Amino acid sequence: MRYLEKHIRLIVACTMIFLSSSPTWATSNEDFLGTYVGTDNVTLFGSCAGGPFTGAYASTISGLNGNTVTLSGTSNATSDGSTVSFTGTDSISGNTLTGISGGLQDSAGNVGAFTSFSATLSGTTLTFNSTGDFGGGCTFSTNGSATLVSGDTVIVPEVTSSSTVTEAVLFNTQVQGTVSDVSSHISGALSGIGFTGGPRVSDNGFKIGGTTGLNAGDGSAIPYGVWGSYSYSDYENDLSSTAFDGSSHSFLGGIDFSFWGNTVVGVALGYDVGDIDTTFNRGQQDTDTYTIAPYFGALLSDNLSVDFALGYSKVDYDQFRLAPGGSTTQITSSPNADRWFGALNLNGITFYDNWIIGGRVGASFATSNIDRYTESNGIIVDDSRTKLGSVSIASDVAYSWDNYEPFINLSYQYDFQLKEITAATGPAISNDNDDILMTTGVRYFNKNGISGNIEYSKRFLREDFDEDRISLTIRADF
Repeated sequence: MRYLEKHIRLIVACTMIFLSSSPTWATSNEDFLGTYVGTDNVTLFGSCAGGPFTGAYASTISGLNGNTVTLSGTSNATSDGSTVSFTGTDSISGNTLTGISGGLQDSAGNVGAFTSFSATLSGTTLTFNSTGDFGGGCTFSTNGSATLVSGDTVIVPEVTSSSTVTEAVLFNTQVQGTVSDVSSHISGALSGIGFTGGPRVSDNGFKIGGTTGLNAGDGSAIPYGVWGSYSYSDYENDLSSTAFDGSSHSFLGGIDFSFWGNTVVGVALGYDVGDIDTTFNRGQQDTDTYTIAPYFGALLSDNLSVDFALGYSKVDYDQFRLAPGGSTTQITSSPNADRWFGALNLNGITFYDNWIIGGRVGASFATSNIDRYTESNGIIVDDSRTKLGSVSIASDVAYSWDNYEPFINLSYQYDFQLKEITAATGPAISNDNDDILMTTGVRYFNKNGISGNIEYSKRFLREDFDEDRISLTIRADF
């Protein structure tokens, strides 16, 4: 058992490294984080060229990591063509933002520095005022307001980019699906079939129900297996504030080796393509997701196994939304997301005649970061960070009949680090933090090392969200 103890210590160490290296959340002043759009009214005084002059400027305010805030705008068809641009690090007391540096630049390129700047957040509206000095008797003042378009906690559905909503709603279920797939394939690597519970060991190799899986010396000095799976998912969110419907095609495959007795080490590679109609902003979104996930599994006894996986996914978005007010103008963007995830599961299995009963308890952690990007109309959408921490418990019942095993599996998941979002308009968002996934299907296995399964799954307990999935897996052990 020393090698098992060694690998379990390695699992724990990897888990701690994963948790300690997760991206840091901006925990201070989160109410300011977001993108605001509004109007800044600028007035020039004194001996300014062309002054006195008053103009209105369309402005964008973006809250970034920590306390940094950026505001920029351009003249709304004014005669002098001047622009306003100011940026800096704020100082926040309550809901008041002060200390912005920068200033106003006129059409001749002269820059007037701010002498004061203040802004106050009330609900989803930020009001701001400033004064400044060009020198030589030319001064200016600004005042205006802007409305939150998107942020860490609040969205305005009709003008929010697609990925802001789909990432918040789908991240949990997508990571859960990937983690569950990899875990089941680790069990398949241990047992020679894709059973969610743990395999049983006998004197001639890994066995379950009398079927030989990875047997030392069967045509290879180091037993190994290869596998591949395809799944189709259909999902729909029917709450008008975040409404969307879509589908995805996922491909996952891997190879694993049994270097040390009753253990396997492998790596999985995946690709997912998604197509989503985002009704809430009259838009559409295409996604391409690439995944790599090293994994490890070990038999602890005849009835227990443990598995551990780390993974990284790169998500490329290609999306558009229609401008509000019934416009047919497309506002496009192409953000990217980086996802890291890890999962640790303990599996158990027992047998009663032809009945096979299994169970699993586990925990998973994941983070996702969408980098700051700019939409085609110039709106800046800030970094979006989502963090997942969940625990799960599952049970599995199967019946062995010749080479087939019909089965049903129920898995309950609770997300204790849910990122809640609020809609500034429309119905309230439920922000469900738990669900039950029911999976049923048939497994096939053969003594020649070929195994597979076909299964259907459906998600329950999410108030405004439905998901159905069908998948097919084939594995070969050598």
